[in-house]
Amino acid sequence: MLRRIVCIFLPLIIVALNALAQERPFILQPYEQFTTDIQENIYCWNNDRLDLYSPDGKLRLHYSNPKMGEISKVDAAIPTKVMIYYEEANSIILLNNKLAEIGNPINLFDEGIRNPVLACMFGINRIACYDEANQKIYLIDLDLKKTDVVNCQFEEDFHPQHIIADQNFESLILCDSATGLAIFDRLATYQKWIPVQGIQHMQLQNNNLYFLKDNNLYSNNLNTLWSPTMIIGLDQMVSFSKVLSNWYVLLSSGTIHKISIRR
Repeated sequence: MLRRIVCIFLPLIIVALNALAQERPFILQPYEQFTTDIQENIYCWNNDRLDLYSPDGKLRLHYSNPKMGEISKVDAAIPTKVMIYYEEANSIILLNNKLAEIGNPINLFDEGIRNPVLACMFGINRIACYDEANQKIYLIDLDLKKTDVVNCQFEEDFHPQHIIADQNFESLILCDSATGLAIFDRLATYQKWIPVQGIQHMQLQNNNLYFLKDNNLYSNNLNTLWSPTMIIGLDQMVSFSKVLSNWYVLLSSGTIHKISIRR
């Protein structure tokens, strides 16, 4: 009986949470993209400006470097070493937790990497870049001041739009929404292929892949068969970020909403 009651009311609870999130945006200022760190700070950006919000939604700091062009991606996996990728300049800048620059910009042309690329943090002091033109993954080790190159040859017609690493930097995933996922280990050695279509955005934690597809958020443990479980359904969802039991979602309006789901 209890199980039946839970099955009946859990979808209603989720719908209620979604409605609450739609009515009360966590961050009203419209943004094109955002991400979070493990301390629940929120990083939002438009054009060449990056804004940092505290976990309670208050604007704390901002950063801008117009000469580098528009910001293409921000990776805040390491709060004290936030990565910003500029496609126009084919360069990466690292920021500390005060949004002050760490060292000089990393010019990817100097590493033999053509643009555009997909980039993410893949270690405390390592950056992974995928160059589709050459089908290569470049692992830039900032400590050793060296770059390792891994050749990738895909049988599929593969044109990824996203690259992510898990929170422990043990896995790397490339995603092409039209064909599927390519999964690599910490050395960027190819592991397996998952032929799933329609993924718009994704995040990997503890081998659980969370992803956005058709306005719904799903999860699937990569150690099991591909059988996703739906978590949240929310109209006009563009992207998301999960921290503990909290979900931050960006809607097409540009506003960011916070949803807490405790099970």
